[in-house]
Amino acid sequence: MESKIIRKQREEMKKVGFDGLVSISPENTTYTAGVAIPSQSLIRQRHVICLVPESGIAKMIVVNMEESFAKTNAQIEDIRAYNEFTESPMEFLANGIKDLGLGRGKIGIELDYLPARDYLKLEKLLPKATFEDAEEFFGKLRMIKTEEEIDKLRFVGRAAEKVHHDSFCKLKPGMTELDLAGFIVNGLYVEGVDYILKLVVGAGERCSHANPGPTDNIVKEGDMIRVDIFGSLSNYLSDVARTAVAGEPTAFQKETWKKLIEARMLILENIRPGVHSQEIYQKFSRKFQEMGLEPINFVGHGLGLTLHEEPYINKFSDTVLEPGMVLCIEPYYMMVDENMGFQIEDEIIVTGKGYELITNYKDSSELIRVS
Repeated sequence: MESKIIRKQREEMKKVGFDGLVSISPENTTYTAGVAIPSQSLIRQRHVICLVPESGIAKMIVVNMEESFAKTNAQIEDIRAYNEFTESPMEFLANGIKDLGLGRGKIGIELDYLPARDYLKLEKLLPKATFEDAEEFFGKLRMIKTEEEIDKLRFVGRAAEKVHHDSFCKLKPGMTELDLAGFIVNGLYVEGVDYILKLVVGAGERCSHANPGPTDNIVKEGDMIRVDIFGSLSNYLSDVARTAVAGEPTAFQKETWKKLIEARMLILENIRPGVHSQEIYQKFSRKFQEMGLEPINFVGHGLGLTLHEEPYINKFSDTVLEPGMVLCIEPYYMMVDENMGFQIEDEIIVTGKGYELITNYKDSSELIRVS
């Protein structure tokens, strides 16, 4: 039975006039086939390709070592395997396009991802086909999640938030960032996350850096600790950030955190279908500045198979919110000279009437305390 996502691709292809659609990046082949091929992100030359015609049977091209995995797990039945040492995946793609009668067709393809050498080879193999960049096409398509996608994002997001709190409860001054990372890693796997893309862990003077990884830096009394968890379930990601203080927060830290929570509430109050993302950003920016804080260029972004994807809530673009979008909302304020970093990042689903807060395991109105 054809997947909802492939049906959705066909419907949108009709609107833009594509006769066929080629996905080749890890995120878009995973999106199309419903499974990530294990070595695709690890070995650059091992292309995985999905070919979806506007009408006809979809095809998938994989390296022969992973043919059995693809046939067992992919939501595409016609799977073709190439030998990475003696055969070209571009020839397999060209043959697949010809088999579908699209040798003169208009093909959407990820020109932002496909290496130039492979693109030149494909043009030579299919001189009468027209290739158009499909980056924007995939970006818009993936903004609205299916229920299956939302279920995965809800699961991994809630797991990440729970592990935040559980891990901070185990942390004591005198332990290291690596100790905290160990608690997080163990907790994520216990909760059912199947992969960890990255952990952001920074304490003391490192907490105000953008994306530090954990080190043997010792957590000291009075340190601020900032953590962001990028876990994965079937390649759908979490992006949940929390901030803690070792010991009693200062009056300044409490007041600054209160301002972040006010900004967070303002953003959430404006999340509903039909609202423009630019309008939300401008309201947030004014609020931040009124409170004496300098806003960065964005305060939210889409989440799915990639960490940052459309739509963005920023000063440069504008998207009308729709039900089925999954967003991260993240008021963020760094004070590098003072060794302080404040961040809270929540995940939400845009619903028919407003939003569902995924990351609602515990109240976040006060800084987490480590003792």
